[in-house]
Amino acid sequence: MFWAILATSVIASTAFAPHYLYPGNAPTPDEASQYEVPNRPLTSIEDSLDAGAYLHAPQMDVEVIEDECEALPNRTKTRPAFYQCSQDTVLTLHGGAITNLTGDDTYPISFAEPIRIFLDVTSTANRRFDNIAVDVSLYKRTSSWFGCGWMFLPSFGQLSNSDMCDDNPSCPISPGRQVIEFAVDPTRLFTRLFRIIHDDMIGYQLVIRLVDNRRPYEDLLCATAQMRIRL
Repeated sequence: MFWAILATSVIASTAFAPHYLYPGNAPTPDEASQYEVPNRPLTSIEDSLDAGAYLHAPQMDVEVIEDECEALPNRTKTRPAFYQCSQDTVLTLHGGAITNLTGDDTYPISFAEPIRIFLDVTSTANRRFDNIAVDVSLYKRTSSWFGCGWMFLPSFGQLSNSDMCDDNPSCPISPGRQVIEFAVDPTRLFTRLFRIIHDDMIGYQLVIRLVDNRRPYEDLLCATAQMRIRL
């Protein structure tokens, strides 16, 4: 279990957070055909707040074209992977981490309890955002004769939150670089049916969209978190 105290503007003194963030690296479109995830060291939260550390991390706006069809792509057998799925947003993703509510980052990630998602982002806006919704969609890795892909699993809004800033010390999102966090409760979704089709050696993907409730048709951020899970 890893603990760290974030700055007051990021997280309350009574909460716990991992002392690292995985870099949110992904290939540029020109590199996609020869994609290989760089073997980067883990980034401490303290270092991640230095805007120069991963400011130029490559991003992606399309799914990675992989050399091999893998059930656990992007090295998710041993760690989660974070990517930015749209570049045309005011928030830029540098990395992320996932823990349970007490800061335990045991992997695979347990979906038998609520989880906390940490995102290291930079806001290029010249104003604060304090009325934010989090829209979370769930996908499962699939393979067929046509190759690999991600199958949408209906979550009926159970993973989303219309008011991320409610009792959340990482809000508002201010201009510049910062770590934001929010909770997701998958326990309401993973019923007996989901447990029947679950395989902990198959990758799952969360597509996370942060939306300004005042302008709900424009994403502040679109990010994906790929991982193994356990139930």
